[in-house]
Amino acid sequence: MAQESQVLTATLNQLSEIDRYNLWMFEQFAAYVGRRVIEVGAGTGNITQFLQAHHRQVIATDVMPGYRQALAKRFGHLPNFQIGQFDLTQAAPAEWRAEPVDTVVCLNVLEHIEDDLFALRQMQSVLAVEGHLALLVPAHRWLYGAFDRAVGHFRRYTKEELAGKLHGVGFQVREVKYFNLAAVLPWLVNGRVLKRAHLPKGQVSLVDRLVPLLKLERLIGPPCGLSLIAIARKQ
Repeated sequence: MAQESQVLTATLNQLSEIDRYNLWMFEQFAAYVGRRVIEVGAGTGNITQFLQAHHRQVIATDVMPGYRQALAKRFGHLPNFQIGQFDLTQAAPAEWRAEPVDTVVCLNVLEHIEDDLFALRQMQSVLAVEGHLALLVPAHRWLYGAFDRAVGHFRRYTKEELAGKLHGVGFQVREVKYFNLAAVLPWLVNGRVLKRAHLPKGQVSLVDRLVPLLKLERLIGPPCGLSLIAIARKQ
């Protein structure tokens, strides 16, 4: 667990330096983000910075005390901003179930939870009726490699599996799509061929510079991608 935490922290630090990529990720589900939001696994705030715009009420959560401290330092002075703990292996906090939110955002978290159906039910329980879950998970089982193991991923998902699990807990699935086609080959080479347990810094920086070109994937509706993005509505 200590090694997983170190790799995760190093990865979050790398991702904090690529705001163009983070914004591109946020843009994939921004249209579904309501006025009251819970972000699950906010980390150090790479996506939180976009969620808190437009006077939204944001509850940024993480199970790691160090990350909550970083969130407090970065965003704690803002109005309508709270920090909390949402452990997807346990029942959702009663106060959030009593006052449900419009949107739950959960990016690169579900794959870390062994019982992902239980986790999906907990996120559904804090959503208002017709509220939306914005979910991002790693795609393709055949991409599972050294980095996935290093950061504690239990799985990578297929489109059908993810949609089926969302349906299975009572969500209406509005969209499931691939994201970041260009990263598939580098991930395969790094994780499966070279068995690297980290993201090469030069490659991460290159991705950020190439975002304007990477966005062109929307024109083709990519047939595969590094991640899957799902939008689901509570019925």
